[in-house]
Amino acid sequence: MQDVISPNTGLVIGRWTPDSAARIGTVLDRLPQAIADLASPDRRKAFLSAAIARIDQARAPLAAIIVAEVGKTPSEAADEVDYAISFLRHALTQVPVAGLDTGERRLRVVPAGPVLAITPYNDPLAGIVRKIAPAIAAGCPVVVKPSGLGHLTALTLFEALSDAVPADAVTQVNTDDRAMLHRLVADPRFRVLSFTGSTPTGMAIAAQAGLKRLVLELGGNNPFLVLEGADLDRAATDAVARKTRAAGQACSAQNRIYVVAPLFNAFRDRFLDRLNAVRFGASDGGVAMGPVRSPRDLDRLMALSAGGQALGTLAAPAPFAFGPVVLDDDTALREAEAFGPLVSLCPVADRRSALALAASEEQALVCYLYGEVEPADLAPLRFGSLGINSTKIQGAEVPTGGFGTAGIGREGGDWGLREFQTTINERWGI
Repeated sequence: MQDVISPNTGLVIGRWTPDSAARIGTVLDRLPQAIADLASPDRRKAFLSAAIARIDQARAPLAAIIVAEVGKTPSEAADEVDYAISFLRHALTQVPVAGLDTGERRLRVVPAGPVLAITPYNDPLAGIVRKIAPAIAAGCPVVVKPSGLGHLTALTLFEALSDAVPADAVTQVNTDDRAMLHRLVADPRFRVLSFTGSTPTGMAIAAQAGLKRLVLELGGNNPFLVLEGADLDRAATDAVARKTRAAGQACSAQNRIYVVAPLFNAFRDRFLDRLNAVRFGASDGGVAMGPVRSPRDLDRLMALSAGGQALGTLAAPAPFAFGPVVLDDDTALREAEAFGPLVSLCPVADRRSALALAASEEQALVCYLYGEVEPADLAPLRFGSLGINSTKIQGAEVPTGGFGTAGIGREGGDWGLREFQTTINERWGI
């Protein structure tokens, strides 16, 4: 049995039992039947519609377990339920997918095959649904291996879906055994592997996966640029909101803020004032920002934040509470993704210097730019998403993902569906 510890209380709020090798073997043996269950586009649409209804009906218990298990605030948890449903709604619009038939030439769009989805704790509900929704739409059965730190949310989700989607078509397996994970990743019955997590883990998985299609969202070392012409109040407000949402435990949160020198002092004052007003602590205690997920996260952030300026107000104590910290040097965060409410704030000489710093990023998931931005400024920036005077970059209808060591493949939109599809080209003699 594995204990689940709430970051709000430090107490055990549930337990889960790892699956036996025999049970996991049975799941894998049933994948051929699962392919048959998803063969009909009409059935896939019915499954997606039923999944939307079941999650909508389970809003309250899903939001409550997200708050208790991973430390999101009630409003963040409610937003996550809505976000999860949005992926199912979008997937429903993508069924069926038309091919091409000219008589002599027939191009069929077909499922890529069974999917192994390894999901993160920071979005314990939406992180699963954003993978299973397009897979179902494409006709691919999915085996989900959720994070042990988000396990109770996954269990609540699968209970809600138990009479909406055939069990063989979307199945959860429960294990944190490294040997079993290696076996799953290497199993040739899986044709697609979708993983969200750290860059080192993602690279190790890619090396083990063999000839599978990979969809890897590996986080980002995301810069936030404040350039000439920026609305400093808006930029500061958005920067604080983006960094403190989910206690900074989001792949799309900014890691480093660079401000052109003439605007630095004015922006810094606004940013620190807003950050210092953030109330943090137990997420069910009426705060703006909940705790980080685990003692390991807390220790990592404490090590990275040495010498930084601690801000915010501890309003509702929690064992894993970590208030916002600002570093005046970016050295510690050039290579390490903070993945928490820790950020560096540094001046740069001018626009060219700021853009050059962004363009050199290897873990290139998201870049935010505030100020007067021209298309020419964006041309050298190879990030999966760019937020220009906005941090609202995500949505079920748009593709997100990274360049370089931020991963490969895309989730969301038509591009996300295509990760689970392939084609058969038929040439008919007449």
